[in-house]
Formats: sequence, C-alpha cells, structure tokens
Amino acid sequence: MSVPAPIRRHTPRGRAAILAALTLSLAIGAWWLAEPFRASAGTPAVGIHKVQGAIWRPEVGQPLFIAILGSDTRKGPPDGGGGRCDSIHIVGINPTAKAGTILNFPRDSYVPVAGQGTTKINSACTSGPQNMVRTLTNLTGIPIQYYAITEFSHFVALVNELGGITVPIPYRMLDSASGADFQPGTFPLNGNQALAFSRARKTVPKGDFSRSENQGTLIIAALSKFRSEMADPHRLFDYVRVGRRHTQSTVPLGEVVKLALLAKEIDPANIKNVTVPGSAGSAGAASVVFLAPGDTFARVKDDAIY
Repeated sequence: MSVPAPIRRHTPRGRAAILAALTLSLAIGAWWLAEPFRASAGTPAVGIHKVQGAIWRPEVGQPLFIAILGSDTRKGPPDGGGGRCDSIHIVGINPTAKAGTILNFPRDSYVPVAGQGTTKINSACTSGPQNMVRTLTNLTGIPIQYYAITEFSHFVALVNELGGITVPIPYRMLDSASGADFQPGTFPLNGNQALAFSRARKTVPKGDFSRSENQGTLIIAALSKFRSEMADPHRLFDYVRVGRRHTQSTVPLGEVVKLALLAKEIDPANIKNVTVPGSAGSAGAASVVFLAPGDTFARVKDDAIY
C-alpha cells in the first residue's frame, strides 16, 4: 500500500514569500495583458527587450546576462537611436547561486564597434541599442539575452514616481557639469540627484572609471529598493502602475515573470560591482580609454560570478 506524501506546512515567513511571489506574478500578468490598451501618456522612460534569438533557461541554471544602457538623448523614445550611451553595463546573475556581477564599461573605451571600426564604445548606440549589444558580445564573448535602455529626462521622472532611491555616496562629490553636490554617506536621492550622481566625472577620483563604477552602485541600489519593497502588496502595485506608464517592452509575459521573481530573490550584497580595468590615453585628438580586461570577461562568462 502506498504511503501518502506528508503535507508540507509552510512557516509564516514561507507563506509570506509564496504570497508575494504569487501576487507579483498576477500583477505583472495583469500589466502585460492590459498593455495593448494603455493610454498614450508620453514617451516611455525605459525600453526592455529580448535579444533576437537569445535563450535563457533558469530552470537548468543558465546564467542571465542583461545589458543596461543609458542614452545621452534628452527626449524621445529610449530605443530611438541617434544618441550615444553614457552608461554601459552588463549585469550577470547566477540563478542557482543567487549571486552575480555588474561589469561597468567606461563610455570612452576604445574598442571595435560593430559596423563602425575601432572607436569609442558609446558611439555604438548611435546605430541603436541592438548594435551596442552586438559590440559588447563581440568584445566580451558573453551571451547577452536582454537589454534595457533609458535616457535622461524620463529616468528622472521614473525615479521620482517610485519615491527616490537610497544610494551610498563613496566620497565628496562636487561637479558643476553634472550637478552633483554630495557629502559621503548613504542618502535618499530624488531623480535629478540620482542622475547627477551617475553622471559626475570631472571631480571623481578616477574620472570615467569612477563614473562607471558609481553607475553600477546605482543599479545595485535600485535592486535593493525593489527587493525590500516587494513584500508589501500595495507597493508592488505601485511598481506595476509606474511600469505601465514608463516602460516599453517586447519581452514575453512568461519571461517577464521569471525575471521579476529572480530579481526578488537576489541579495544585492551578493552582486559584485566590477569596472573593466584599463588606462586613459588618446587616439588622434580624442581622449579615450584603453581597456585591459585580463581574465575579467572569462571569469564572468560561464557562471556570471566574478
């Protein structure tokens, strides 16, 4: 006679986690199903897209790689092309280890750019974000499955609507060009302040390298905010509401749910912030960065862990 399987009883904490995951799935599903009926409320702040032909299978432990790009355009859709990318990152997540790496690329990195020859990497975006993804893949050998791109003005609105973001400021920052004026410490920043923090270059210790590292810090702070607030169902629907207003996406629903649930499980303390090493120099009359990655890309490529 077969013995019935024991009934698994969830602890209060376990039940809360299951409820949050279920609520998140339903909320995102409702958001995506309603997407065709969304009223036009201006240009979206963030474009989130799947790389053509890419496959991500977290159920077999395949690492996730997302290109995070920030365009220097001041208006128009983030995917519209024409602008250069001031913020260039590959976020790698290992779904089994619940850990990962952010690779930060200085915008003046002098590298082979798809369709343009060897030039500054930020120019890849002038041919569209897909061209930046191709450039990054060719440069690193990392299989990027998704990319997200935003631009200045809508980034500010997005951060403000979500109530700001708390960011650790590593040192005194005073940069008239970006508007950064911060003392060291951990502070809540509004949209304009977050943008100024991510753009400061002239007075930070290592110029373009420090700027790229600080942008990685901002990405980790955003993940920390998302993870901490997902236990509150009311706050969850705030994210859905803001997402509907500011996000443009072509990612299938099932993959959106997988991405959101994985983001909720990742402890930001397990994400390593790595700026690709190199040195400042010149190419003709242009100031550039010569990358010297060593084994940086190889260490991240297979399991997303540096």
